[in-house]
Amino acid sequence: MIIKTGLYAPSGGNHQYTRFIVIQNEAIRREISTLVRQEFAKREIIDGQYQNSAIIRAKKDENYDFTFHAPTLIIAAAPKTHGNSMADSACALENMQIAATSLGLGACWVNQLHWLTDNQSIRSYLEPLGLKEDEDIFGSIVVGYPARPIHEPSPRKEGRVTIIK
Repeated sequence: MIIKTGLYAPSGGNHQYTRFIVIQNEAIRREISTLVRQEFAKREIIDGQYQNSAIIRAKKDENYDFTFHAPTLIIAAAPKTHGNSMADSACALENMQIAATSLGLGACWVNQLHWLTDNQSIRSYLEPLGLKEDEDIFGSIVVGYPARPIHEPSPRKEGRVTIIK
């Protein structure tokens, strides 16, 4: 059901280019996580870059697992050259997160594979698993049972909506 909600997500022009690589094999998920940690540990911290948290964790913690040990990793891949690939992938992954939550599961967006989409080590590992040469990774989520109760969302910031009539 979770995958089906991603397949039925809106896509620009109804092209339905976004594809999903679903990894539930624990050994493969661990290998990907180890590879991600190794590749982030090689990177330098750049002021103001959102990726710094992953880089810092990868450099300090040999047990860093960007999948949070979740049993399912879902990777959204789409054509590099399609202008709507990011939006289409985001819609699909959000649908899947909502579906997972409705089933009592936890789901978390993870950016690390998107940030490493051009990394040759990552691509070499993922291409035999289904990533095509003309595709990029536009996002991924992990799905599993939450380790702790899901908390209420933080209060919403004021002033984010302007209505013009």
